[in-house]
Formats: sequence, structure tokens, C-alpha cells
Amino acid sequence: MKLLLQHRILIGYIILVAVICSMAATMFHERNRVNEIERDFVKIREASQTINAAHQHITVLATLGESAIIWDDEDYQKYQLRRQKVDSLLQILQRDYSEFISFNQIDTFRILLANKEEHLFHTMKIHQRQDSLLLEQLPTVTEQATSSRTVTRKKKGIAGFFGAKETVQVPMQSNSLQALNRQLISRQQQISDNTDSLRVQNKELNSKLSTLLQELNEQSQVAFQNKEQYIKESYERSAVIVTILIISAIILLMVSYWIIQRDIRAKERAKRKQEKLINKLHRSLNENDELLDARRQTLQTIIHELRSPLTAICGNIELIATDHNPEERIRHIQIIQFSVGRMSSMLGDLMNYFRLDNGKEQVCPQPFRLKCITNTLRREFLPLMEKKSLAFNIDACENEIVTGDKNMILRIGSNLLSNAVKFTERGNITLRTAYSNGVFTLEVSDTGCGITEQQREKIFCPFERLTNAATQDGFGLGLPIVKELVTLMEGKIYVESMTGSGSRFTVCIPLSKADEGFVEKDDILDDFKNLQDTSVLILDNDPVQLTMTRDMSVRYGIGCDTCRNVDELLNMMRERKYDLLITDMKMPDMNGYEVLELLRSSDIGNSRTIPIAVSTALDKSAEKELLAGGFCGCLFKPFSAKELLETISQSATHKTQKQEINLSPLLAYGDNAGSLERLITETEKEMEEVREAYEKKDMAELDNMIHHLRSSWMLINADYPLRELYDLIHKPQYESEELDEKVQAVLNNCDCIIRLARKTKEGLWEK
Repeated sequence: MKLLLQHRILIGYIILVAVICSMAATMFHERNRVNEIERDFVKIREASQTINAAHQHITVLATLGESAIIWDDEDYQKYQLRRQKVDSLLQILQRDYSEFISFNQIDTFRILLANKEEHLFHTMKIHQRQDSLLLEQLPTVTEQATSSRTVTRKKKGIAGFFGAKETVQVPMQSNSLQALNRQLISRQQQISDNTDSLRVQNKELNSKLSTLLQELNEQSQVAFQNKEQYIKESYERSAVIVTILIISAIILLMVSYWIIQRDIRAKERAKRKQEKLINKLHRSLNENDELLDARRQTLQTIIHELRSPLTAICGNIELIATDHNPEERIRHIQIIQFSVGRMSSMLGDLMNYFRLDNGKEQVCPQPFRLKCITNTLRREFLPLMEKKSLAFNIDACENEIVTGDKNMILRIGSNLLSNAVKFTERGNITLRTAYSNGVFTLEVSDTGCGITEQQREKIFCPFERLTNAATQDGFGLGLPIVKELVTLMEGKIYVESMTGSGSRFTVCIPLSKADEGFVEKDDILDDFKNLQDTSVLILDNDPVQLTMTRDMSVRYGIGCDTCRNVDELLNMMRERKYDLLITDMKMPDMNGYEVLELLRSSDIGNSRTIPIAVSTALDKSAEKELLAGGFCGCLFKPFSAKELLETISQSATHKTQKQEINLSPLLAYGDNAGSLERLITETEKEMEEVREAYEKKDMAELDNMIHHLRSSWMLINADYPLRELYDLIHKPQYESEELDEKVQAVLNNCDCIIRLARKTKEGLWEK
């Protein structure tokens, strides 16, 4: 179903709206994705800030941990608060940014920070205990080390030898100081051991923290890069999608515009075409009206012109029946003959014009002497000139021998002189001929009433009669025939006329010179010279058509007999076997198909085998139907001599090809009726197979059918069409028209066999 332009535009807009909605939905989707991307950026930035803050606090923690040996409780509390803050940040990273940092790594990092805090606390406590030990015991040991005791001892020297004693201040012993020293050294060793252990542990903790922090940084950087890459790809994908949508929308708009413009242009073309068609129809209607008027006028002219001689004929026939005076009867008969001549002349003009108008006339060039043109026209028109007391002046050219259609030139001169005689009441008529530079000029001038400028435009129109021709016989076809003949001979005609001073018609026709010793030759006769021993029988109820066809045939040496009804046809076929019958399609008592059926079912002469061509007024489109009906050729009226000869040549059965179907071999033995019935059935089946193979253009199958039929058809002397078809399809090249003709001949032969078998079978039953 073809959509209207409005529907197409509506569909285009619906599609466009759908695309725009899709674009809007995609834009909203992309906008949401951009918002998500922006939120991801914010999240990444916040995560980065949190990680940086944690890293900063960790760095501070590491710095504070380096001075753990001099910490006091307040320093430890500061360290603990900062570590707790880092722990809170790590918990935030673990909770909110798990896609950037591993959960287990955060837990490990928190545990390591807690362990380091604990180690630093122990280190601080050991150093505090060492310091407290020194602060608490060092004064006592110092006091003990500086104090003395009073001791009575033997004096040294001689006095002491004699047992003298003295009281002296002896310093206290250093045992306590040594003990303190040993205790401090032990405590120092313990502190050193703890410190070393704490240092090792702290180093391990720092290493683990550093490694973990580095891993956290690397992971976060990788996560950031991946997220940034994803965001970049998302932006690019969004840009590509939006670009594709925009380009698609533009392309769709362009396509929609192109489709709409195309439909608009197509609609405009259709509108212009419709307008042209309407104008053409209007012109056709006007032309039809003009043709109807012309036809009406033509019929009125023909009826009017034929009525006068018909009235004269009818009236004189009645007078002959009542008038007993022999002289009067002879006078009435002469009038009837004159009226018949007038009618025959007018009908001849009609036939000549229609033949020219349908292109059925052909130029038959042959050598002739130019002087015979003036001599013939002089003999024909001199009596008429003398009867009207007109002077007939002739100025003939040299007696040149030229090649051309003498009959057509004579018809041109005859029509021009006839008009001159009709419309010239007094004065003279002049006929001039000249030949120069290969151009023959024929000029007819008179001193008649002349032709006006307006009338000059109408004189070559068929059935157009001027006001001064109302009293003259004829249909107004003389000058149209002259113009058609001149055009056919590739010549030109000129008219000069003044009202009251007469007219001059000049015809110029190109004619080539012929040699002096050139023998007259008829080209058509040469083409069909093999038909001179052919006999043709023509059936037509129209005597004019019969006479014309017979004259054409006899002119080219063809034996031709005519008959006007079926009785005459059958009588002639009893007396003689003809090579071809040409029958008219439409006749009062029997049409062409009925004649064909009658002859094929009769045993008169060669009625069953004679080729029958049909002459018809139908157009060429009916040819296939007529050939399928059994006719061997078609002759379309009006026809030319060449068309008649071509039909006779294609359709006539020549003496070397004559054969008659003989069923007697089938009837020699056995069941005659059964044999005939099988022949009919098989032949009908074979006809269909031949026709089917031909329609499919299956030449191999057609060849097989020929071989299959040939043996059986040779038995009854009916194989000639098969031989013709076999020879044709085995040629390297052949025309399709030839194949059509040969296959049709085979099918026609099948039809003849079937009809003959049925006729013979009916004869057996009657016996």
C-alpha cells in the first residue's frame, strides 16, 4: 500500500521525536553519570585528603616516637591522642574508602601502630624507672660514701710499737656504693636490653609501617588512576554517544528532508504529469470531437456524393421497367453506366486515399520516358478540354529516360488536371514538364476562379471542399492524394493562386537518369518471380476489392480466380486444385472461420490440405489469434501489392512441397474405428506436447517430438511440416518468426490429421 505524503511526513516527525526523546534520555543518563563521576572525584579527593592527613599524623607519630626515652606521661598522652586520631582516620578510610584501600591492610596498620605505642610506652617506663633509681638511691650512697667513723687504732711508728693508740676518723667503706653501682649497671644493662629489644621491635614496626604505608599509597594511587581512567573513559564514551546521537539526528533530519523533498518532487512530477495527461486528454477530446465532426462531415459528404448516382441508377432502373421504347431503354442504361462509373471513380478515390493514409502504397521505380507523361495526360484530358471549350497548352520537356514510378506521376498529373478542368469555366489550362539536375518538375496552371490565402491552408485536408466545389462531383480527396503521393516520392508541391486569376500547382520530384539501353524491370516482380506459376483463389463479397486483388496478382504473373460466395468457391475447387485460398473474414452468408471449417471437413479437390489465408480489416494484434485458428497467413486491409505477394509467397504450397494426408495405410488391417480413435487421441496428446515444448523454448524436447512423430506421420504422408521444422532447428541461427511459422505449420497439420480422422470415422459409422 502506497503511503500518502502527509503520512510519510507524520512518520518522519514521529521518528524524529523518538530520536530526540532518546537523545534527551541519553543526555539525562549521561548527566547522571557525570554527576556520579563528579561525586567519585569528590570521594577520591576526600580519600586523598584523608590519606594525606593520616600520613601526616603517622609522620608526626614517627617523629615523636624517636624521643620516647625522654617522654613523660604528658608526652605519652599526646602521642596516644595523635595515634588515636590516626586510628580514627584509618577507620574512616576503612569504612568509606574500601574501594581504594584493603580492609585487612588497615587492620594490620592499626595493630602495628597500637603495638608501637605499647613498645614506646615500655621504653618510656624503663627509662623512667632508671631515672627514679638514680634519683632515689644516689643521695644515700653519696652520703654513705662521704661519712666517717671514729676508730681507735695503734699508732704507727715507734709509738705504735710500744702500744700507743690513737683515735682517728676512718671513711666509711664503699660497699654500698659498689652495690649501687652494680645495681645501676644491672639496671642499665636491663634498660639497654629492653631498649635494644624495643629498638628492634620499633625498627620492625617502622619497617612494617613503612611497607604498609607504601603499599597503601601504591594501592590508593592505582585505585585513583583506575578511577580516573574509568572517569576519563566515561567522559569519552559520553562524548562519543552524544556525538553519535547528534550525527544520527542530523543524518535523520537530512534523510527525512531528502525523502520529503523527493516525495514533494515526485508529487510535483506526478502533478505535472497529471496536468499534461489532462491537457493531453483535453486535446484528445478536442481532437476526437474534431474527428467526429470530420467523420460526420465525411459521412455526409460520401452519402451526399453517392446519393446522386444511386438516385440516378434507381430512377433509371424503374424507367427501364416501365419504358418499352428501345432507344429510351438504351439511354437509361447509358445513364446507369455513367452513374456506376461515377460511383466507381469516387470509391476508387476513397480506396486510394485510405491506402496512402495507411502506408500501403509503395513506390515502384522503373525506367520510362518523360514524354509519355505529357502524352498520356494529353490523350486523357484533351477531350474534356474540348468539351468545355478550354485551350490545353502543353510544354513538354526533353524525352529523357529516367527511373521512377510512372503510374504515381500520372496520378498526380491526372488529379491536378481534373481539378483544373472542374474549376475553370473559360480560358486555358497549361501543362508544363521539365527535367534538370535530377529533378522532374510538373506544373499545372489554369485561369479559373483561384484560391484565397485562407482556403490555401485547407485544400490539402481530406474531405475538405471549398464553397466553389459544392456543385462538383467528388469527396475532396484529389489534392490530399496528390500531396501524399508527392511525399511518398520524396518530392515537394507548391501552390500559387490569386482570386479571379487562376492557380498554379508545381510539383518537384527527384528522379535519377536511366541508361539508354536500360531494360524495364519491376523490383517486386524480381523478388517474387517464383510465384508466376502459382494459382490463387480469392473469396470476397466486395467486387471492388476482388477486382483490385485480382489485378495486383495478375500484374505480377500470378494465376488468380475470384468468387463472391461459397457456392462459386466450391464449384471452382471441384474443377481445379489451387495453391492458395484467400478468404475475406466478414461476409454476409459465412465468415472466414466457417469457410475454413467447411473446407477442412469436405472432400472437394484439395480442400483438406489447401493453405487458407484470411483477408481482414482487423489490426495486427489479431494475427496471433487468426493463426492459432488455423489460417496460414493474414492479409490486413488495406494492403499493398508487396504485402499481397509476401502473403502468397509465405502461404502458398508450391508444387515441390505438395502432399496430401493419406489414412489408407491405417485402414488396411484390423479395427479401423479403433485405429482412427487412437490416431485422434495420440495426435491431440502430441499437439499439446509440441505446444508445451515450444512455449518453454525446449529445443531438445522439440527435437525428440519430431523424431517420435516422423515415423508415424511418414506412414500417412504427413511428415513434410516435420521435415521443415527439423531443418530449421538444426540451423546454426534462425529467426524466432521462422520458428513460430514452422511450429504453427506442424500444429495445423495435427489439426488436419484429427479432422480427417474424425471425418473418416464418421464415414465408417454411416456405412
